[in-house]
Amino acid sequence: MFRSGLRVLFLSHQAEVILGLFFLGQVIGWRLWLRRFSRPGARRLIHLVFISLNLGWLYMFACIQAGEPPGVLWPWAGRPGLSWQLLHVLVILPGAALAWLGLGLGGWLARRLRPKPAPEPASAGRRDFLKLAGAAGLLAPTGLTGFGLLGHAAPPRLNRRTVEIRGLPAALDGFVIAQLSDTHLGLWASQDELRRAARLAAEARPHLAVLTGDLVDRNPEFARLYYEPLLELAGVPHGVWGVLGNHDHYAGAGRIVGLLDGRGLTFLVDRRVNLPGLPLSLTGLDDQGSSFWMGAGHKEDANVLDFSLVSGPPPRPGDFSILLNHRPEGFGQAVRAGYGLYLAGHTHGGQYQLPWDSQVNLAAAFYKYASGLYHEHGGWLNVSRGLASVGIPFRLWAWPEINILTLRNAPPAGGTAGSELK
Repeated sequence: MFRSGLRVLFLSHQAEVILGLFFLGQVIGWRLWLRRFSRPGARRLIHLVFISLNLGWLYMFACIQAGEPPGVLWPWAGRPGLSWQLLHVLVILPGAALAWLGLGLGGWLARRLRPKPAPEPASAGRRDFLKLAGAAGLLAPTGLTGFGLLGHAAPPRLNRRTVEIRGLPAALDGFVIAQLSDTHLGLWASQDELRRAARLAAEARPHLAVLTGDLVDRNPEFARLYYEPLLELAGVPHGVWGVLGNHDHYAGAGRIVGLLDGRGLTFLVDRRVNLPGLPLSLTGLDDQGSSFWMGAGHKEDANVLDFSLVSGPPPRPGDFSILLNHRPEGFGQAVRAGYGLYLAGHTHGGQYQLPWDSQVNLAAAFYKYASGLYHEHGGWLNVSRGLASVGIPFRLWAWPEINILTLRNAPPAGGTAGSELK
């Protein structure tokens, strides 16, 4: 009962709680910065940074409360301001608290284990070293945050992947699919950024384009911002198809479908279509929300896909079947159901990964298939890192991407592990 009461209290006063945390983070962070930099010029710069970036996140907060899409100032003011806030609340304050606790505990243990007279005043060299270490403790995460912020706003990379499939119909040999995912249009991505991504995808001359969920965030009316970017994909010969993601349901899935279906995009909400003139069948599954995640078994490849909900004609004899689903779980189940290629997103590639290994990322702690192209169970799965971010507008080495997948008939000896050109 106590926990449920806290939850109700938080949800009913969510804005006040967030503002309070941000205010506390800024006050303590401001004091930490001033203690580490004593020169008048550095202090004036700190004051200027705190004032300007706090105006940025207040602008962001006003956009959220108003339910309006942010204007042209958002990428240049709102995102850096929010990043500055989250840097203090999530990184600097916990780090400072842990350092304070660690040093205090270490000193207490030293005094308990080895009693000795009061120490002499610290030498100037030691004081300078501690001051430098404290400054580095502030500057290093700040620089990394700036790098991650730039990574979030960077133009998406065209990741070209060849998928070799044994028994692929001859008419699909060389067939190109552009996959865009997790655009989170609204607070984390602007209309201009989506237009740029759609133009890049169109320049790859795909035969088919798909959107694998999380189109908008928070307000379903943000879906209107899709109208112009979708014009960039109007020349894709076999159309643009999409499924919904969990954030679309949080925002208002019915309204999003109503605004976009038939306006350059066709939704497959638990529906299958057989493309005319091609031996190709497309199935789209709707996102099942928290119940899906709870049943997915975290890193297991669980049976969580409900194909009984799918309407539409069965695949024609000889058709190659592709499954669109926002989340990557149920890969083996999809292959057993006859799908040769499964396209998903949702994970964002963890948003943080090691620069030399895309499989070592935050999402890999929760998902068996976290990022990239997989060939298992006799089928293929591509998990896109997506275009935007979620929660925090940072990306470190898990850069935004558009996947360009080329289908090829595998040699008679069997398929290869596929290839990826970046």
